[in-house]
Amino acid sequence: MINGGLVTTGSLPADTAESRITTRSAIVWVGIALIVLFVFISFLSSAYHRTRRSRAEARYREGIALAQQGKNEQAAEDFRAALVYEHDDPKYRFALAKALISLGRWDEADSHLLELEERDPTNGPINQMLARLAMRAGRYDEAIDEYNRAIYGYWPDNPDENRIATRLELIQVLDQEGRQKQVLAELLALAGEVPENDLDMRRKVAAMLLAHHSPQHAAEMYRAILSTHPHDAASEQGLGESDFELGDYVSARNAFRAALRNGAKDPAIAQRIALSEAILDLDPTLVRLSANQRRQRAEELLRRSLASVSACTTVPPDLSTAAQKILASKPKRKSEDDTAETLTLAQELWELRQTACAQKPETDQALTAVMAELAKQ
Repeated sequence: MINGGLVTTGSLPADTAESRITTRSAIVWVGIALIVLFVFISFLSSAYHRTRRSRAEARYREGIALAQQGKNEQAAEDFRAALVYEHDDPKYRFALAKALISLGRWDEADSHLLELEERDPTNGPINQMLARLAMRAGRYDEAIDEYNRAIYGYWPDNPDENRIATRLELIQVLDQEGRQKQVLAELLALAGEVPENDLDMRRKVAAMLLAHHSPQHAAEMYRAILSTHPHDAASEQGLGESDFELGDYVSARNAFRAALRNGAKDPAIAQRIALSEAILDLDPTLVRLSANQRRQRAEELLRRSLASVSACTTVPPDLSTAAQKILASKPKRKSEDDTAETLTLAQELWELRQTACAQKPETDQALTAVMAELAKQ
C-alpha cells in the first residue's frame, strides 16, 4: 500500500513473529521447570523433615520406655538423640532434664530447664522442677518463687491436682524454713482450692491447719466437710480435737461422741471424752453453775494447785498459810468475793508451779487445762 509516499505493510515479518512465539514458549517452559523444581525441592524437604521427626519420635519413645525401667542413662542418650533431630522440641528437652535429674546431674538439668523456662515462663511442670532444683541447692527464696510460678502457671494435664500437689510441696519448704505465717496463708489458700468431693484431701488440709496451731480454721473446715459428709467419723474426731484446742470442751465432747457413733475405732477418743468431762466438772467459770458449785470448784482448783506445787518445790509460807485458811473455813461463811479470792490464790500457786517446776510436767491434765483457760481471762 502507498500512503503519502510511504510504503506500509499490514503484518510483521514472518521471522519476527516466529521469534516472539519461540521466546514466549521458552519463558513458559522455564516457568514450568521452575515450578516443577520447587515442588520437587519442597517434597524432598518435607520428606527430610518427616524423616527427622519420625526418627526423633522413635528415639523419644525408646527413651520413655527405658526411663520407666529405671535405665535413665540409656534414656538420656535417646532423649539427646531426639534433640539432635528436633532441636527445638520442648518435649524432648524436658524429658532429658528429668532423666538428668534422676542421674544426679543437677547443673546440666538446670540449664535445660532454664532454656525451656525462657521460652515458656508460665509452664507449670518446668517451674516445679526448677523449684525442686533450687530447693536442693539451698536457694530457698528462688525455690519459693518458682513454686508460686508453678502453682499459677499452665498445666497441660490434671491442672487442679498438680496445682494442689505443688502447693503442698511449697508448704513443706516454708515449714522447713520456719515461715509459719506463710505456711498458714498457703494452707488457707489450699483449703479454698480443694474440690468438695475430694474428702481425703480436705481432711488432710484440716489436719494440717490444726497441726500448725490454727484450730479455728481447722474447726471451720471440719464443719464444712461435715456439712457435705455428715457421718464422717474422721472429720468428727478432727472437729473434736479442734474444739478441744479452742477450749470449747462441750463441743469437743459432743464431736468425739459423734465420732464414736459413726464408727470411729481410735481408743484415744474415749480418753478425750473422759478428759473433756473432767475439765467440765472442774471449770468454775461455766455459766450454768450456782454460786455454791462455783465456790466448790474454786476450792478444788486451789487444793489441787497446792498439792501440785508442793510435790515439786517448797511453797512460800504466806501462800501456803492463805491456802490452808481458805480450805479449812466453813462453806456457809463464804461469798462471791471469797470465791474470787480463792481463784486468785489458785492462779498464784499455779504460776509458781510453772516457773519452779518447769522440768516436771503436770500429770493432772484437767487441772492444767482449766488453769490455762483461767490465765486467758
